[in-house]
Amino acid sequence: MGRHRPDHATGEPMDEGFGAIVRNCRKLTRLAVSGLLTDRAFGYIGKYGKLIRTLSVAFAGDSDMGLKYVLEGCPKLQKLEIRDSPFGDAALRSGLHHYYNMRFLWMSSCRLTRQGCQEIAQAMPRLVVEVIRSDDEEETDNYVETLYMYRSLEGPRHDAPKFVTILRIIKPKLMLVQIKFAEPSDVCQKWGRGGAKI
Repeated sequence: MGRHRPDHATGEPMDEGFGAIVRNCRKLTRLAVSGLLTDRAFGYIGKYGKLIRTLSVAFAGDSDMGLKYVLEGCPKLQKLEIRDSPFGDAALRSGLHHYYNMRFLWMSSCRLTRQGCQEIAQAMPRLVVEVIRSDDEEETDNYVETLYMYRSLEGPRHDAPKFVTILRIIKPKLMLVQIKFAEPSDVCQKWGRGGAKI
């Protein structure tokens, strides 16, 4: 369809059209959506697309709720590819219950932060979480260009190019606290045997 384009006949979002597709095609296993779609369309996908295994989204949605509807409503979802959509960290966190069942999640040009991706890596240690930037892009702590998250029996790859950062689990640092105890003889001298101060 193209970037956020409305229905060419009505000029309105195409929510009802995609809603009709998922309502009437209950055996649908693959779906690609793009164009002017609001969270309502994703609500329909989550409600009726119970057999969807592969979903591609481009230039669609208007808040984190759209992705939340899909991740909470499509239990069979295996492959999810999203680009140029307004989904951020809250949307990403909404799928924590489901990611181990998926083969991969690819999000590009969305509103994800490095911190949000790191939270997922911490919460899902058996998944590989990669942050990918373009060759000429500097590494920053702000928005992430591309997130690629997948299952692997062998763990993270060892041949990742320089523009790929594999997020690792950050183990909490142990703090050593030195406690100095008073000598028993000092306590006895100050307080006496019966607890009365001397």
